[in-house]
Amino acid sequence: MGNSNFPSLNYQIDIPEGFLNRIPASIKVVLVFIFALCVAFLQSVAAQLFLLVYAIMLVAIARIPIKVLSSRLLALNGFILMMWLTLPFSSESGTHLALLITIRAHAATLAFIALLRTTSMPDLLQALHLLHVPQKLILLLHFTYRYAHVLSEELQKIHKSMVLRGFHPSLSFTTFSAYGNLVGMLLIRSIIRSERVSKAMVLRGFNGSFPFFPSHVIPSSPDTLRMAALYVLLAGCFIV
Repeated sequence: MGNSNFPSLNYQIDIPEGFLNRIPASIKVVLVFIFALCVAFLQSVAAQLFLLVYAIMLVAIARIPIKVLSSRLLALNGFILMMWLTLPFSSESGTHLALLITIRAHAATLAFIALLRTTSMPDLLQALHLLHVPQKLILLLHFTYRYAHVLSEELQKIHKSMVLRGFHPSLSFTTFSAYGNLVGMLLIRSIIRSERVSKAMVLRGFNGSFPFFPSHVIPSSPDTLRMAALYVLLAGCFIV
């Protein structure tokens, strides 16, 4: 937007074709949840490498575009790089820990990308509801998804108005003060917007939860067998 340095958030996600997008979301959520537990608790590097290969396979099955994948991993690897610059020199086991964290981070990220890119947000929220996830967490996820791009646009408007008034960022107290005012203004506008949205929803009969309707999607036999194979293959991490 103009000269704004803040990129807009794009929430128009094209779900790729493949058997993963035909599987009920609740089955995929359970698979990724078990995968995340394995990533968190298994300490063997061999097991973590197995999980990383498994996550890469999920991404390949989901047919995630390379451009989308690289943009997500680029942000992750920025933090990983900072960790490699410090952790290996902090202790004797620093290198081993850095390697383990790197593998874990990439495995978990790839698995969640495969889940989110093959599942629409309404289907994901319904799956969480069916799995008895607390309603407040579902609402938090919904409103975060729904209004993150709204706040992003608000941030761009504020920054653009600063630029039009002659703001030029630099390493100075004035710049830091201006960015502090930007964050404060964004916070105030977010609170005001949230109050307006809350009142509007209450006037429309919102009682603290969304109605979810049962899904009648039944996967075909080949898709069921493929999904069962993914569950069985995941158990291989305990053998490695």
